[in-house]
Amino acid sequence: MPTRVPSTRPAGRRARRGRCIVGAVGELMQPADPVSVEKQVGLALRAYRREQRLSQRGLAERTGVPQATIARIERSASSSPLATVLSLLSGTGYSLAVVDADGWPVTAWDTTDLLARDRSGRRFPANRQVNRLRVRAGDGPRWWLLHEFLGTGACGPQPEWTAEGFTPPPGTRFGKKPRPRKPGDPTPWWW
Repeated sequence: MPTRVPSTRPAGRRARRGRCIVGAVGELMQPADPVSVEKQVGLALRAYRREQRLSQRGLAERTGVPQATIARIERSASSSPLATVLSLLSGTGYSLAVVDADGWPVTAWDTTDLLARDRSGRRFPANRQVNRLRVRAGDGPRWWLLHEFLGTGACGPQPEWTAEGFTPPPGTRFGKKPRPRKPGDPTPWWW
């Protein structure tokens, strides 16, 4: 009669393997430690593939993303382009979100961050206080009034937003540090 070798696995349905709790197939378990975002993306893709009964190759054919890329993202999404990750998640019912310190998704942002742009379409620096201008002819930021509206050159469109009135923090230095003049140096024309 063959002898039975005792199992090293603890008795019962659940066993600890590494840092995760393993349960019955299909049973939802909470991990012992928080799962990183990079791994959560892979877990979401695997859950979608399991639900749809798709292999990585089948998901690749359905989405147009190479199978090797899907395998890499399922391992860790940290080295993959965000656009690729978002396109894969878009059809699965999962999405990425920015959350606050309490873990709640952030849905409200400052209006100036969403709308305020300079005339070139760029955002204003984050350290500047941005204000919306009143829309009246000849009522714009000082630089626009002096250089364009009252100036002799071409007048561009009146800006809608301005960041004038910025007071730099104490100790902030802009440009080059002035060098002291050496004795005998000629005085520049602008002095």
